[in-house]
Amino acid sequence: MERRKFIKKTALGLSVPFWLTSCHSDFLNGNDFPISVSSLAQSGHLIKNALTLGVSKKRQTETLIVGGGLAGMAAAYTLKHKDYLLVELDDRYGGSSSANNYQGIALGRGAHYDLAYPAYYGAEVLKMFEQLGVIEYQAWTDSWSFKDRQHLIPAARRQQCFQDGRLRKAVMPKTAASQKLMERLLPFEGRMVMPTRLTPPDLQYLDHMTFDAFLNTQNIDTDPSFRKLIDYQILDDYGGTSQQVSALAGIHYYTCRPYQKQFVELFSAPEGNQYFVNKIHKQLSSQRILNQHLVYHIEKQGAGYLVDVLDITHNERLQIKTDALIYAGQKHSLPYIAPEIDSPFKKNVYAPWMVVNILMKQKPNNYGFWQNEYLDSESGFLGFIDSSVQHQGSLKGLQCLTGYYCLKPEHRSQLLTVADHKDRIVNETLTYMRAMVKGPIQPEAAFIHVMGHAMSIPTPHYLFNPYPEIGNFKFAGADTGRLPLLFEAIDSGIMAANSL
Repeated sequence: MERRKFIKKTALGLSVPFWLTSCHSDFLNGNDFPISVSSLAQSGHLIKNALTLGVSKKRQTETLIVGGGLAGMAAAYTLKHKDYLLVELDDRYGGSSSANNYQGIALGRGAHYDLAYPAYYGAEVLKMFEQLGVIEYQAWTDSWSFKDRQHLIPAARRQQCFQDGRLRKAVMPKTAASQKLMERLLPFEGRMVMPTRLTPPDLQYLDHMTFDAFLNTQNIDTDPSFRKLIDYQILDDYGGTSQQVSALAGIHYYTCRPYQKQFVELFSAPEGNQYFVNKIHKQLSSQRILNQHLVYHIEKQGAGYLVDVLDITHNERLQIKTDALIYAGQKHSLPYIAPEIDSPFKKNVYAPWMVVNILMKQKPNNYGFWQNEYLDSESGFLGFIDSSVQHQGSLKGLQCLTGYYCLKPEHRSQLLTVADHKDRIVNETLTYMRAMVKGPIQPEAAFIHVMGHAMSIPTPHYLFNPYPEIGNFKFAGADTGRLPLLFEAIDSGIMAANSL
């Protein structure tokens, strides 16, 4: 039942990131293949230059959308027949759901989410997915199914887990402790809805305690080895341990969909959540979306807003006057960009993530597993995706293995050193992968992508905070008091657009 959500977990017990401490000689060696490192961490210095520029261009729009991640793109789709502009800092759209392309091979550099049970996505997201051609209704079965059948994951190849030097099928085996856990959670099945804004009021108290505290009240086994399995699963979606996330978030993970009770079609595209971004992008006018545009100042002006934007490509200052604004960018930057707006998200805690794509020279391994969970690492490595399984035999030539790391929030600044240690990072990643892959791994190229604020951890008191009423200034994104899930991000964009 493990859902490889967004990019995986937090480092377990490390005082500093592994690439600054590892002394293994194998990790220090250079490589005979190219390694690329990408990040938006250095974009902030561009603001200093922007402040010295005079206004080169002016534009006016009814609605300005800041941020081209899933939430911003969903807002744009909702407003596609109206007057809007969308601006995005990166050279591609998607935010934490973006992807690379290497010789025609898609490389997910953000969230890899597996989709199942479409009927559970919420009415608004369900409607959008139907319109985009992602799903279709089957009248004879009274159910929804995925249209792009080549990206369905075969049941026999969905996952394997590595722990204590051995492979097994699932992270959490069926034991007396795991059965007791599911028994204790049984009263919540069918009541943990998506999106979480629809959670019944009588359950919202669960957001006021940690998941760990809740488990203790239920007399769930406190054996460290069992709690480690729970933490691994929770980290997979939320970037925090059971001691960090709220009880509602933890319960929601296990009970939001009937994994154990009915057959499930599992869908995942090689480019990760960029698949859905591409679907939306095709429906939008290219004249209304601007990438490599950095929003660095938002000022209230009359009934609307005056927004200063740096056109990074042309090194020009663009000034946009807008009647309404949807802020779908990461909220940690809001106090610096819009100091007049009292941000309700100042207490958000973000998990940093790192994605490592390894392109292999050999033909795809026809006996691989899509999701490979690695429990033995204390480096923050959580596992990897085998793209050959996502192509259903259509992949030609190179094979891609996509590995995931997550660090503690306090180690965010160390991501700035990744480029200096890229060989060590790739070599350690290869060591983990080789423990789980049959046959040799002969890299042709590697790509490292780092995200300092990849997801907002659903700590206690994070959910159900009411959206602030700031007139025509709206918020969207999974970091607006939502669980860090695909459906939540999309729903937040739809709701923000509909509220204007």
